[in-house]
Amino acid sequence: MTIRFSIYAAILLICQLPVHAESHRPQEFLQSISGTKNEGEQIYHHFCANCHANKPLIPLGAPRIGEEDDWKMRLKQGMKVLFKHTDEGLNAMPARGGCFECTDKQLMRAIQFMLPKHPKK
Repeated sequence: MTIRFSIYAAILLICQLPVHAESHRPQEFLQSISGTKNEGEQIYHHFCANCHANKPLIPLGAPRIGEEDDWKMRLKQGMKVLFKHTDEGLNAMPARGGCFECTDKQLMRAIQFMLPKHPKK
């Protein structure tokens, strides 16, 4: 079952790749948004939204953006563990969430953007 699930996930991810590899320049994109106030949001939309949206294109069970129930157990493990799972990959998620060009800081900003928002008291 796990092998079939992994093959299915790989096929879906491959189908999401651009037709022309020369048009996919993540380094240029990441450099263009570096230091912007919505850097994490832009990284989310570019690399993470297919699996982490509220209604994901690839429904593999990834925690959905802003959904407290999806993130509760993950947050209990702490941000270090959450980042480690992002960095190394977990289940169907590839290492670094597929953003191999992202810095650790950029990955953390994307993670923080996806977490449930709590109103400031």
